[in-house]
Amino acid sequence: MHSAIGKSFHRGIPEFSDLMLACRHHAVLTFVVGSVFAVSLALAAWTMIRPNYHAEALVRVREKSNVVFAPQTSRAEDIAFFRSQAALVRSHQVLSAAFDDEEVRQLPDAIPEGDRVEWLDGLLRVETQSGSEVISITVHHESPQVAQAYCNAITRAYLDEITHRIASDRRLRETQLEQAVAAADAQLDALWDELNSVARSVGSDSSESLTIRDEMQFQSYRDYAQQLQAAQLRGNQLQSQLEEYQANHGGPSTVSDEVVEKLLRQNAEIIAARKQLLGLELQCQQMQKIAASAESPQMRRLTDQRDLYAGELEELVNRTRAEISETLQIQAQSERQQSLAKLKQQIELNRSEKEYLRERMTELNSVVSRTTPKTAVPLDMSRHAVERQSRLADGLWKALQEFRIESQSQPRVALQSLATLPEQANHSRQLRAAAVSGVGGWMLVMFMIGYLEWRDCRVRSARDLISRSAFPVFGTNAYAASQPKSWFGRRQKHVSGGVREAAARIILRNQDASRPVALMVSSCIADEPRHLISQELVMLLGNFGRRALLVDCDTDRSQLSHALGAAQSPGIRQLSVGSESLSAEAITERLIATNQSAVDFLPIGTMADDQTWIDPRMLRAVVAAMRQHYDAIIINGPSIMGSAEGALLAEEVDSSVIAVFVDHSRWNQLVLCEQSAAESGIPLSGSILHPGTGKPGLRLNPDQKPVLPNRSLAADGTESETALQMEIGALQEEIRRVQADGDESNQQKTSPDVTNHTGKATHS
Repeated sequence: MHSAIGKSFHRGIPEFSDLMLACRHHAVLTFVVGSVFAVSLALAAWTMIRPNYHAEALVRVREKSNVVFAPQTSRAEDIAFFRSQAALVRSHQVLSAAFDDEEVRQLPDAIPEGDRVEWLDGLLRVETQSGSEVISITVHHESPQVAQAYCNAITRAYLDEITHRIASDRRLRETQLEQAVAAADAQLDALWDELNSVARSVGSDSSESLTIRDEMQFQSYRDYAQQLQAAQLRGNQLQSQLEEYQANHGGPSTVSDEVVEKLLRQNAEIIAARKQLLGLELQCQQMQKIAASAESPQMRRLTDQRDLYAGELEELVNRTRAEISETLQIQAQSERQQSLAKLKQQIELNRSEKEYLRERMTELNSVVSRTTPKTAVPLDMSRHAVERQSRLADGLWKALQEFRIESQSQPRVALQSLATLPEQANHSRQLRAAAVSGVGGWMLVMFMIGYLEWRDCRVRSARDLISRSAFPVFGTNAYAASQPKSWFGRRQKHVSGGVREAAARIILRNQDASRPVALMVSSCIADEPRHLISQELVMLLGNFGRRALLVDCDTDRSQLSHALGAAQSPGIRQLSVGSESLSAEAITERLIATNQSAVDFLPIGTMADDQTWIDPRMLRAVVAAMRQHYDAIIINGPSIMGSAEGALLAEEVDSSVIAVFVDHSRWNQLVLCEQSAAESGIPLSGSILHPGTGKPGLRLNPDQKPVLPNRSLAADGTESETALQMEIGALQEEIRRVQADGDESNQQKTSPDVTNHTGKATHS
């Protein structure tokens, strides 16, 4: 019971899909309100947002520069140059220069205050088309003149900036090439002078003075030079590795948590402690399975011992983790120092190797210069240097001439067209805003209506009751079968499945036929038409050949008496309240016959000035007097939570059922009603699901006088059994009278489970 109540009222926040599905119950309202609200928001957005005018200028930027000789840039550099032009158009220097344009100065009102560059960047859109080599510069504004002026100003500022940059780069490149050519020519002249001096010192017989020793020394000099170059390259690599190693391992060493946890799982002490703690856990679980009390000494001792071992295990794990982390850090630090020492040793060996090679080259050079001053070795070395410098000077001079020729070619950036005055406005922003506003309005209306439906807790289907009610629900299968398969299908004819199921399970399956069932049909609040279920119930019993008495005790609205046209007829209110044992003849005078021969009706009666309610003792007397004449007594009672008499009258009958109507009742009220009935000790047999439509067909027949036949007891058993059953019924009536007249402060409230068991025992 309490779990059902908690599930009913603590549902949390609904999902948006649930709210959208909830709107199907208010389809017309959702469509009308959503359409009006969405159209209103769309019109408001369309009115508030002004259209923009787009001015567009086109600039051609070649991806590849036009060259006559070999290209000086790669394809990657050309693509990067083309893509960087869009960023250059939006750069701060170009946008700042656009405000100094003459066309912009003629519009002083269009220049805002504050950060002008950021404002202009928000109006600008730059698009690149790599295939066509075209950059589109577009400016949007509410005024077409302003859009055109700023678009042309930005285009001219970009062209000036890129032209200045290209020209500056070319001048700098040309200056550098001229300086390099001049330096190469000067170096070449110096080498020619040195070659001439060496040639004069060697003489004409230089070809005959070459020896095998000179050739060997020259070859050794070349080998040492190559080895020195390789050693220098290797030294640079080792130095880079040292700097990278110091940069990556400069901070304190860290230990991986996964390694620490792996070593912890392999520790023998921790494994033994965990096995011991696991053994205690298993003992505690076994003690709990045999229903041992948590306060027993043995259970308490095991629990304390388990907590002690758990604390010791935690201390051991923390201590071992610290030791393992410290050990791993020491190992990592040692390995790092060893690697660093090994790298430094390699650098030191490389330095020694380079010094040795330099010394050997110096010795060979000095020996050659000292011992063979007149050999061809110096002459060949000078000629080699002259050739190398000559090739370098020729290459620089060729590059300079090619660069000067390429500088006269067509520029890489060229203007295609400036922006013209836009004539048509762009309504795309208005359309997007209107569409977003309309959709947002629809979503908001669906959210609001869905949320109201979700908070209304109205019964829409059988699962609303089955999943939340703590008592049986009659009519769920029949109601589901009576619904259309789709939203647009025709609704089938209503079948009273809930009333049939309730009558079969509560009245027709009654084994004690000598004691008719007194059943009260009630509801949660007063607005629900529970008189429909009461009429269908008595008509169903009449069709089954059972004598049924319908009593109207609905003090909320008296819908049953009004529906049958007996609102002004005397009824149960006109009976004597003070009589302890009311005779059946006195009640028969107030009965009205119906079109069903086996069904009689006792109206509620007219309302007197001094009596506006029904005494529970009067209902008890009517039920006691009519039990021997009818097979079932159906009381159309008031609501349990809507009136004060509902709980009092429900205690005078054998059981009660709650009428629940689709699209009218609320399941949260049903849960509260069931909780209130359980706390008050009212026996409930369940609730009946009813669509709330249809006419039962019960009509009064005032011309016919009701006859009270005595129910035959021969078929039910012998005379002794009949006398015993009547005696038991009298004892039960006496117990009811004593409980009703006793002191209310001495009564003990029965728990919901005990009440349910009592109700089930009474019905069985």
